[in-house]
Amino acid sequence: MEYAIRKISIILATYNEKENIGRLIDEISIHLKDYDYEIIVVDDDSPDKTWVLVEKKCQSNKNLSLIRRIDERGLTSALNCGIRNSSGDVVVWLDCDFQMPPNKILELIHKIESGYDVAVGSRFVKDGGDDRDEGVDSKRIINVHKKLSAILCIFTSKIYKTDFTDWTSGFIAIKRKVFEEKLLYGDYGEYFIYLMHHVINSNYKYIEVPYVLVERLQGESKTTGNLMSVFTKGIKYVLAIFILKIIELSYYKIYVKSDRD
Repeated sequence: MEYAIRKISIILATYNEKENIGRLIDEISIHLKDYDYEIIVVDDDSPDKTWVLVEKKCQSNKNLSLIRRIDERGLTSALNCGIRNSSGDVVVWLDCDFQMPPNKILELIHKIESGYDVAVGSRFVKDGGDDRDEGVDSKRIINVHKKLSAILCIFTSKIYKTDFTDWTSGFIAIKRKVFEEKLLYGDYGEYFIYLMHHVINSNYKYIEVPYVLVERLQGESKTTGNLMSVFTKGIKYVLAIFILKIIELSYYKIYVKSDRD
């Protein structure tokens, strides 16, 4: 059944993205020109004054708004802040560094229009991939991150016995009704594991859309700064996987098994 989208909300969580955010806003605006849409930038008081640039763009773009957070930090809480302040029946978010191609947003939107509740940009389905190679100094870190991400996603799919592949995507179009029960949970990228676990186990209709993750356009990565940060964040992902599995097993023991006895 086709779905008529009333309004699209794009959430952009930023921290030191001054070199990228202006171009990203412009490109998204071009791609969504045939829709009723809003772009909400949630900036964590960036030292590079990303928020100043966005403030100026708000003067010439009626679809753009800024939330500057002074006393709060974090990707997940920034996305939640944007979601709470949005009005679209479909919500989209992606990284602000052009590693995730903004021209793929329309493809995700079209999947929602065709009847899916959730459309995820995926590196691990056919025609998807990870082409990052950010120079000699960081090449080792990038390669470690790519391998760990792939292994983590394969492991998660096996643990949960599902064909969903990209558990650390962070590139998504999703109907607002999915958030009627709960907002995002977690500290950093592990929020996506909690989200997709909820989507799958609540029987929402989802699809993965291939995209190729490329090099950051400008600025420094928040994910792959050094090997220690890569492993530290990896531990949070693994903890999320096992926390959810324990919850699943507890539910089975308390409710399903007791009903059969």
